[in-house]
Amino acid sequence: METTRPRQYWDDHASRFKNRSLAETYELRPPYPDETYRILLSLLGESRGRVLDVGCGPGKIARGLVKHIEGVDAVDFSQEMIRIGKTLINGDHPNLRWINGPVEEVQLYPPYSMVTAGASIHWMEWDVVFLRFKEVLTTDGYLVIIDEDRPIEAPWHDAELSLIHKYSTNRHHENIDLIQELVDRGHLHLIGDKRTAPMRFSQSLTDYVQSFHSRESMSKEHMGQKMSVPLMPNYHRSCLTLLTMMDTSVSN
Repeated sequence: METTRPRQYWDDHASRFKNRSLAETYELRPPYPDETYRILLSLLGESRGRVLDVGCGPGKIARGLVKHIEGVDAVDFSQEMIRIGKTLINGDHPNLRWINGPVEEVQLYPPYSMVTAGASIHWMEWDVVFLRFKEVLTTDGYLVIIDEDRPIEAPWHDAELSLIHKYSTNRHHENIDLIQELVDRGHLHLIGDKRTAPMRFSQSLTDYVQSFHSRESMSKEHMGQKMSVPLMPNYHRSCLTLLTMMDTSVSN
């Protein structure tokens, strides 16, 4: 099938999430604020029904929800991501079912009260997945897209952006309002948007720099050793305190 997604989201870039080094650095990204999970649980209501987490990676959302609801099916096409996720907190929970494969093709086990996608929906085949979500969701179910796990108002933002532009291996990148793009194409009917309060998150400089290698545009396999090493000298602080917030969009 010929994709209709913007060029920067094509499969040659998406497939990089199958790389081991990318999966092993993914947990260095900032965690979702607790408020994110409270929003999701409030949408589920008292039923606390089953959730389908698509493009789950190592299961940040799935593992955070599974103790509080009936169960989670977590789908990702990266075997490495699932391997890592199983070793993390709640990764072996009996109500968490890991499914390895493209969400466009794998067997699913509906009905689901909610479909969640954390920084992943742009990598999927839109003409396929949104129809599939409609099929597997309950009549009052929600699709929730969660994004933005980067620092806000960081004093180093401009210098960091310059480095990203210099070393990024995705030369097709454009600034796209993803939610608006999906609405304009008729894939979403947006019924709500919520931004969480800022959350403080501290990590070492080394871990912060390594977290960039969890992003497809800066995967070590595609940057190569000579390109990835110079990133470190360009940061001069030994410890970073980040303010992060999540943007949560709800559709049905």
